[in-house]
Amino acid sequence: ATRARQSARATRGLARTMFASSNARASSSAAARATTSWSSTLTLTLSTSATRRGRAAPRASRLARAALDAADADDFEIAQKLGTVTFRVERERDSAFTWRTAADGSAESASLTSRDVDARGDDASCVNLYAGRYVHAPAEPLGIGRAEADRGAVMLKEYKGREAAALAETEVRAYERLLFDDDVEIDVDRYGRGPGMLPKRNLPIARLVGYFASKGVDSEATSLWTVQEWHGLRRLSEYPRARQDVNSAVKFWPPVQRVADEPKLARARFVRKAFEGCIKSVWYAHERGVAHGALDASTFLCSTFVDRSADDLEVKLINFGCSTLCTPESVVIDLKALAVTLTELVFSALSSRGPSESTSAEALRRVFVDIHELDFKRIREYCEEEPDWVEACDFLVDGGGEYWEVLRELWQAKELEDSIGVTTNAGDLALRAEYLRELLERY
Repeated sequence: ATRARQSARATRGLARTMFASSNARASSSAAARATTSWSSTLTLTLSTSATRRGRAAPRASRLARAALDAADADDFEIAQKLGTVTFRVERERDSAFTWRTAADGSAESASLTSRDVDARGDDASCVNLYAGRYVHAPAEPLGIGRAEADRGAVMLKEYKGREAAALAETEVRAYERLLFDDDVEIDVDRYGRGPGMLPKRNLPIARLVGYFASKGVDSEATSLWTVQEWHGLRRLSEYPRARQDVNSAVKFWPPVQRVADEPKLARARFVRKAFEGCIKSVWYAHERGVAHGALDASTFLCSTFVDRSADDLEVKLINFGCSTLCTPESVVIDLKALAVTLTELVFSALSSRGPSESTSAEALRRVFVDIHELDFKRIREYCEEEPDWVEACDFLVDGGGEYWEVLRELWQAKELEDSIGVTTNAGDLALRAEYLRELLERY
């Protein structure tokens, strides 16, 4: 027992030491662009600046470590491997133009470039994803909205290699801020009577429950590991292509429910709820001083893809490995990335032909930015002329065109920035999206 305790203390110390050293490595990079792919159908794209502008406030860190601390590898067991994330880091370094002169002193030729990109990176770096469970299920009540079958279920991430370790350290630092007030509440009177320990709050992010250093599954080298609550693998990017069960019996009574479950109306309800959930999850992070830095449709998890279950939909934000502290610049990056994500959601899910190349994030960005230069009068006219986008435009016009206005403010976040900061914030937009959803579903 003594040797086991000593080993556990050594493991915790190693985890903290490795996370601290990886911080120094992360700060040494001037900029990074990482493209990652999960095995089978899982894909993820990250684009971020790796320069860290600061650290969590001391008080926030002290409060966080009570709930987010180094764990032990023996606390978890792996059920199956979900996939592997591989990535390449491109470091940008300044390089002046190089001129070669002729014998008479004239400029004979000039080599390129003012910026040179080193894309070699660390070939051994990757992130392995595993589904697992606690060896002994936690004693605290389940979080609100979680099923009993999810008790003790977790996702484990193994960060292998130097570059991956920097992502792990960044994610833990971000969660120290995101979860600094995530305390378990106990409701009893002075005699100890009452419901006792209350369920954890239902957060719009996937909780990180611990981290540790341990040997890899297929390697003797020590890797960093993080552990998150299990919320499935239903990514928002996969929703538009998800099959809907159209043969299910539609309730005859009450009539209101029968109308709401009509396929087109049910799909619009789902998109409204997902639209609102995405903005709320980003606002949750910004409110705690964390800018995600790599938002796209693959960084949002959905609790369901069933249109008729829109009322039960929960959206969770994940993957904070590229996050930074909130600054006007980092907030603008998040808001513009959120604009692309929500625009892709609306047009992919509500297009009469379903998701296609024309409704991809890159194609829509070209339409909005390159072709129409964020002139939303021209953008709306263009979209309304597309026969496949009739339902998408009807969705955006609902509520007096307020959804168009929300998208406009997100796309033009940089243009709306003033001398103090960004005049648009995700909190105001989330309240407007919630009001719109409730208004439209009521009438």
